[in-house]
Amino acid sequence: MSFATSTRATLGADVAASRRSGRRVARRSLIGGASGTTGTADDKVKPDWAGDDLLSKVVDAAISNKVLYEGIMKPMARRTLINTAEKNGVAWRDIAEELGNEPAVKQAFDEIENKSVEYPEYYLQPFHAYAEGNLCWQAAVEAEPATYSMALRVWPKDRITADAAQKRLRDSYTGALRAHVDEYYGKEPDTIVDVGCSVGISTRYISDAFPNSKMVGLDLSPYMLAVAKHRDEGEPGSERRTWVHGKGEDTKMADNSVDIVSLAFVIHECPEYATRALMTEAARILKPGGVFVMTDNNPKSPVIQNLPPALFTLMKSTEPHSNEYYTIDIEGMLRECGFEHVHTENTDPRHRTVLGSLKK
Repeated sequence: MSFATSTRATLGADVAASRRSGRRVARRSLIGGASGTTGTADDKVKPDWAGDDLLSKVVDAAISNKVLYEGIMKPMARRTLINTAEKNGVAWRDIAEELGNEPAVKQAFDEIENKSVEYPEYYLQPFHAYAEGNLCWQAAVEAEPATYSMALRVWPKDRITADAAQKRLRDSYTGALRAHVDEYYGKEPDTIVDVGCSVGISTRYISDAFPNSKMVGLDLSPYMLAVAKHRDEGEPGSERRTWVHGKGEDTKMADNSVDIVSLAFVIHECPEYATRALMTEAARILKPGGVFVMTDNNPKSPVIQNLPPALFTLMKSTEPHSNEYYTIDIEGMLRECGFEHVHTENTDPRHRTVLGSLKK
């Protein structure tokens, strides 16, 4: 079955209506919906539970206790995501079972895996409550419902379907990207690379926003890419999309060959040195004036900063690089890597989008 006839049918039937009512993000505004927060905590640059603060150290100590982590935190983190998904109509277990039993997914894996890829050490760590991180089938077949669960948690009080929440989340990102491209690049992009594309949800949304562009979805996990390739079969615009197994820090692409490099919900999974390497590689492959864009958790978000202790402990327990992510200066690092017109859009109550243009 195609992505449209299986997953979207499972997740809800209002995609077309929500697309018609989609709105572009306003510059530097925080999109909140009916129940969203309408500002940022400007006096706090990060949550107290990240970095070197005492609370952060207490949380880290609890996470380092293997009995607590394996016996309580890990299963609770999974249950939280699954419960959010299933109570909102996302058939988590059914989707995972369907993909896990689909021969075409295994065939796609065989076609897409690049056995010469060398995995960086940070990528081999457990995260997202998976012992093998993204290098396993369980992570790949659950990535889609997990992504929908994540979107639903952005607007917990809104009566909104999983499809509509996902669209609102992605439209805020692509809207900020479109505004930056129009203002600073001044032409339609020919080639866009979605680094860390996972199962291709971000890739397809960006592709829809730039219907004349070629898309490359690049990821270190051949398992994720197998699901992405399978879901993309027969989808509108699939002929413009290519799926590549490789490293974002070493794409093997030619210098000055790409118009946009996108990283959606990737940086929080990386140590600081890897984030810098990703930006450096983006600067190498981008054309002069080309656009770097990332979206991820917003350290200044009042929602993120004021998460209940149980939730921020569970979230941090599955994200080993949280302390680095919430304390690094993304804008400053981009400027150091050769980007200008760098700015941050607070694109929803939990997330920010950071953009910059490669100096000409």
